[in-house]
Amino acid sequence: MEKYIISNQANCKYCYKCLRNCPVKSISFSDNISKVIDSECILCGKCIEVCPQDAKNYLFEYERLKDFFGKKFFVSIAPSFFSYFDEPFKIISYLKKNGAIISETSVGAELVSKEYEKLSGIKISTACPVVVNLVEKYYPEKIKYLSPVVSPAIAHARFLKQYFGNYPLVFIGPCIAKKRELEKEYDLVLTFEELEKFLESENIDILDFEDDFPQEPYPKLARFYPISGGILKTLGETFDQVFNIEGVKNIKDFLDRVDDIDGNYFVEMSACIGGCIEGPASRKDISQLEKRIRLSQNIKKIPEGKTIENVELDLKRKFKDKKHYYNYTEQQIQEVLFSIGKTDKSKELNCSACGYDTCREKAIAVLEKKAEKEMCITYLIDKVSTVSNMVVEETPNLILIVKDGNINYKNKAARLTFMSLSNKKLWEFLKDVEQSGFKEIAVNSKNLKFFVKRFNLPEDSGEVFILTDVTKELEQEERVKIIKKHTIEKIEEVLNKQMLLAQEIASLLGESIAETKSHFTEFKRYMEEENDYL
Repeated sequence: MEKYIISNQANCKYCYKCLRNCPVKSISFSDNISKVIDSECILCGKCIEVCPQDAKNYLFEYERLKDFFGKKFFVSIAPSFFSYFDEPFKIISYLKKNGAIISETSVGAELVSKEYEKLSGIKISTACPVVVNLVEKYYPEKIKYLSPVVSPAIAHARFLKQYFGNYPLVFIGPCIAKKRELEKEYDLVLTFEELEKFLESENIDILDFEDDFPQEPYPKLARFYPISGGILKTLGETFDQVFNIEGVKNIKDFLDRVDDIDGNYFVEMSACIGGCIEGPASRKDISQLEKRIRLSQNIKKIPEGKTIENVELDLKRKFKDKKHYYNYTEQQIQEVLFSIGKTDKSKELNCSACGYDTCREKAIAVLEKKAEKEMCITYLIDKVSTVSNMVVEETPNLILIVKDGNINYKNKAARLTFMSLSNKKLWEFLKDVEQSGFKEIAVNSKNLKFFVKRFNLPEDSGEVFILTDVTKELEQEERVKIIKKHTIEKIEEVLNKQMLLAQEIASLLGESIAETKSHFTEFKRYMEEENDYL
């Protein structure tokens, strides 16, 4: 099920935070196991970002980079490379010394922008793979608005192969979604974070290297693709208006309403607010402003060189309907809703505590085996309350709830025991009980003895009395005391008799022994009787 986003089950605490923040609810919870559903995931990385337990991460493949060393291979570096690393040009030098030819993905972006300029109508940029995933999987009816052009990374791969030969290709960028998008175009797809981990694992001190620069040709304006409005800077006057939308929620809102728009507009879309410099595998320890400044400053350090001219490549792209359609009937959905206590619309709170936006979505997820009924907090509360009430009703202890001298509740045992007593009379017996103690109550001409526990409910809701019937235990205890008393008396009587033996040893010997035997026989009988209580 999971391919790119990996779940660490040992760390998962089943808090549903990942699901609450997942914009497409592509995470399943079942049998105490949380999994990302790859076929439904748009790889935005939000679950990784919000998980407080580090139970979500993405596929790390940085160890494979070393397999390319020692032979000629191409590395396509996304333009946000210059905003991520403190010493980007020294890293380029290190990679070059190990056989890499470094080229900027911005070259492919330049080619893509030229294709965008040929379009008309309402068109959405397709540089962001998360946007494409979202449309194909959840808004397939909006595919007509996607620009039928490959992403800059794919355009760059095709450019490198056509003009430099069929060498191994490695892509390095800030985006997890590129791993899926480029798996057929590149031999290895890494994030900047993975490259950093690789350098650490190899104990590389990057300061040991001199600055070096990417291979020509160079782009003209496309190095600013990763910041807000960066794509729009590369477009000419083809469109009447251009604007950008960032963030999956904002993109979904736009897609919901795009059919109402008419005109010749180009929309730059990025799943990450701030653009690719804020990608899921980008640095979180520096601000967006600092990243933009770094990008601008480092770009200025790259010397002028040959730019791309008269490149002819097929950069067309088609999109597919990848939506997962369910075919559950309304009756099936209602049955699930009823089973979790949503017996009418008023009980469908749509509180999103379970992670789903509506109770109906949750019911469908249950049918899809992506969710459990117990994920509904109100259902759990009702369930626990029902069990609690059952325990209170069925316990052999007598339970009463009193408010202002009025007995408002008696459980089953209390109702049966005090059937002949009015609530007023019963309260007279109980009102002087301290926090705990014994109380004797006359019921049907019989004195019943109870151990009473008394405590207050919170928020001045009343008092609870828990009565344990100890009548039989106390009676048995009294009986044991009597037996012990009689036994001691008999033993004393026997001992006194023995004292007389010294005076009448001869004549009374036989009689004394016989009597002693008789008394001890009786003692034995007493001891054997009710022996469980001695």
